[in-house]
Amino acid sequence: MKTNNRKTFTDAEKEALLKSYHDSGKAKKTWCEEARLGLSTLQRWLRQEKSSMNPPLQNWISVIATAPVPSKDLEIRVGKCTIPIDRQTDLNLLAGVLKVLVEVC
Repeated sequence: MKTNNRKTFTDAEKEALLKSYHDSGKAKKTWCEEARLGLSTLQRWLRQEKSSMNPPLQNWISVIATAPVPSKDLEIRVGKCTIPIDRQTDLNLLAGVLKVLVEVC
């Protein structure tokens, strides 16, 4: 009479062994030899794991808009030079200054 030498694994055991395999970074064959698990068993578990994975759900978070917080004016810094920019800045003058800076730098 033939005896069945197959071991059955609980879900927790399978999960732990799959985690061990994934964490090891080893080739399937090498890991199976060290873990004393049949290569075909690991391959079957990996297929089952892959097929059971559902596409990730898109999770949405709620956002509550608040009043804008006054911020500092924009500053452009080039070396030791700082150019403050605010709503009253003459954009033509700024463009001229930046053009000179580009040529000098």
